[in-house]
Amino acid sequence: MYAVKGRGVFVRREPEPGKYHGPITNYLLREEIDREARAAAAEFADLSDDELLARETELDQRWVTVREEHQRLFDERRKVKREKSRRGLFLPPLHDDETDTDASPSEKLEAALAASKKKRQQRRP
Repeated sequence: MYAVKGRGVFVRREPEPGKYHGPITNYLLREEIDREARAAAAEFADLSDDELLARETELDQRWVTVREEHQRLFDERRKVKREKSRRGLFLPPLHDDETDTDASPSEKLEAALAASKKKRQQRRP
């Protein structure tokens, strides 16, 4: 945040890597990149250049597969949720008593509403 006399108080945007944001920000960005590089160097120190390139290719192929599987699962889950909603299966249980386990949630709801209506009618004089 920063203030400008006569104009108000403003929020600065977060610095973007690669743009000039002053010596402190640039130093912090360089430090973060250096830490990541040291961690990677230690993790992959035993691999040759060819092995490292092969590992990258393998990970790229796996990433495509995982991304496609994720999208397929996401789409299927969305379809199931829509169908569940259409059938009235999104409703929570009305109570803990599961005496009629064969009834669907929508049937249980209708039965509970009918019982409630009957009780209200009995209370009226």
